[in-house]
Amino acid sequence: MYIAKPTKQQLAWQDMELGVLIHYLMDIYRPDLPGNWFKTKAVRDAYDWKSLDPPKLDPAQWVRAAASTGAKYAVLVANHGTGFSLWDTAVNDFSIANTRWRGGGGDVCGEFIEACRAYGLKPGFYYNTGCNGYYGINDDQPCDYRTEAYQAYVRAVEAQVTELWSRYGELFEVWFDGGVLPPAQGGPDLTPVLRRLQPDAVCFQGPRDWPHNLRWVGNEDGLAPENCWATTNAGEARYDGTVPDEQAGVGDPDGKYYWPAETDMPNRSHEAYGGGWGWRAGEEHLAFSPAHLLDCYVRSVGRNSNLLLGMAIGTDGSFQDEVQFEAFGKLLRDTFGHPFACADSPALTDGRCTLRLPERRRVGYVVIREDIAQGQRVRGFRLLFDGEAVYESECIGHKRIVPFDGAQAREITLEITRDAGGAAIRDIAVC
Repeated sequence: MYIAKPTKQQLAWQDMELGVLIHYLMDIYRPDLPGNWFKTKAVRDAYDWKSLDPPKLDPAQWVRAAASTGAKYAVLVANHGTGFSLWDTAVNDFSIANTRWRGGGGDVCGEFIEACRAYGLKPGFYYNTGCNGYYGINDDQPCDYRTEAYQAYVRAVEAQVTELWSRYGELFEVWFDGGVLPPAQGGPDLTPVLRRLQPDAVCFQGPRDWPHNLRWVGNEDGLAPENCWATTNAGEARYDGTVPDEQAGVGDPDGKYYWPAETDMPNRSHEAYGGGWGWRAGEEHLAFSPAHLLDCYVRSVGRNSNLLLGMAIGTDGSFQDEVQFEAFGKLLRDTFGHPFACADSPALTDGRCTLRLPERRRVGYVVIREDIAQGQRVRGFRLLFDGEAVYESECIGHKRIVPFDGAQAREITLEITRDAGGAAIRDIAVC
């Protein structure tokens, strides 16, 4: 029986569990303009971008805030839909280096990388290959990808990602919003560049032939399906986040591709600017509560996905929701940091293992991790409290967090009800 298996890079990514996606977007300086104007050449004249000098732009503050949540990796949006670059690109002059920040010649990407090293987070970069207002490439409109103009844009993309992937050392994750148009259809040929410059990077919605791919979970609500398989039969993963797709998140337990799902969500509600990804004055009340973020963690990381939490950077260059992140991190540690019972690599006897508590007590969560080095083997399981079945489902994967509303137990039994052969449990814990 064929079972898709993770690469060591995908396994390392799944162990990280929580990351951030940092959005410092040029369109926040003109939130009064309607629609997706930032995907058009209007970005060249909509604001005096050369005079930009945000007084509190400090990537170290961003990464410090991310670290306070317990995040293990950070992805910086280096080039979004406007086409504005956060490094000194030689491809055009539409970049942070041609503003007044740092007296000119500034490099947000470089400072971000330094901050990640200082705070121990693995770094990554987001680059939007399918939309660029500076070049008039609008993915909301039909396009003939074979035109000379589009192919000139393709060459610019290839040149810019070469800069981005070669200047800053090893990257943990490379993020493609909406996927990558294949070269056979007129898109950029990025696989050779990745292989040469970042061979170990996991790619969110990367080229189809990339060995360390991730897929979109199907929404931007912090919600993975109850059974979210790391494997899928979808040969491509090109979703732009605008249309929910639950099946994309579910995957297929017998899927050909091992592409685990990443659950991305903004740190502010969808009512906020840019669906919560962007910053606008007066929207502080739209930042999600720490309790809501904890619930999203349970429904994403606790359902065999990773949670990638957005950070909306303000016009002054600072992350103004740092208190939110600190409170979420504390709540996360208080909830899961000190389990009152656990077992590492418990042996399964007739498909069962039992965790005996020192005394009968209330259970908040049962946390189960499958040994997935040889692929997901568990296809069905249930939990029993003192011999009575209290929960049943299908997928465990990297981590399954099962919440309980104060139910009491002295003995907690995990029973594997269906597997693909060779199922093993990495650990089980009770919080």
